[in-house]
Amino acid sequence: MAWLPILLAVIATMSWAGNITLAKLVNEFIPPIGLAFWRWTVASLVLAPFVLRPMREQWPLFKAHFRLVLLLALFGVAGYNTLVYVALENTLSTNVVILQSSSPLMILLVQFLLFRQLSTLKQAFAICVSAIGVLLIITKGQLVSDFAIGNSELIALFAIFVWGTYSVLVQKLPDALKGLPILGYTVFIGNMMLLPFYLGESVWHETMPFTRESIGISLYTGVFASGIAYFCWNAAVQKMGAATTGQFMHLIPVFGLIFSMLLLGERLESYHWLGIAFIVCGLLIANISAKRKPVAPNNTA
Repeated sequence: MAWLPILLAVIATMSWAGNITLAKLVNEFIPPIGLAFWRWTVASLVLAPFVLRPMREQWPLFKAHFRLVLLLALFGVAGYNTLVYVALENTLSTNVVILQSSSPLMILLVQFLLFRQLSTLKQAFAICVSAIGVLLIITKGQLVSDFAIGNSELIALFAIFVWGTYSVLVQKLPDALKGLPILGYTVFIGNMMLLPFYLGESVWHETMPFTRESIGISLYTGVFASGIAYFCWNAAVQKMGAATTGQFMHLIPVFGLIFSMLLLGERLESYHWLGIAFIVCGLLIANISAKRKPVAPNNTA
């Protein structure tokens, strides 16, 4: 079913867009690390019945790829989402979801930095074009005059780099470890990585309140934006590859902008539109296929 990986990627991006919007909606009374920790705690409980048996079956493979799994847990679970929640404390949900559209180019950049897979000038040019769009957004349009980069936007951009790294590294796993086994290992380990930071935030900064709103957002992020979305995304990456699946990340701004306008009353400024234009142009350049030369017929039969 060729459409199934596409549907899985769409479900994942829609869930993540809703996660960003709802996190912004509640960030005034729910601390970022607390939200991340309880999100993955709920996800661990929801996923346990489905992942424990596959995890036991692939225990030898897990031990053989222990370091890679730790990196995936750090980047994909503990790192990316927590950084997004931190960024949302002092920036618009609109900024974060638009910056998400640079993910496909970020994946190409990570592939080059780690494995030198960026082999064409076209891809390098595409990254530069999209980078202009990203700079327009993180500087709030002040790219030429009064140049200043918002710290929260930089945190959001770094979060996307972390996610791009996860999307590239997850392909290096053996096939038997992908899907449910790696989902279980990364969620459980990533949640353990967050625990000391959550305790520190609770003691020295702000305690996670247990209210109807906090329980509701934890359930949504734990069930939909974590368990279901990550399973769908990993399955899509396994079928289509990181670069192809990464193209669906620019659906996050589409869903996110709709959610932000409906729930938060945010609106697009002129620098948003200009930044979107550069990011989309970069995506188009990266995905323009060169015309293939006709192959001469083989008459050696």
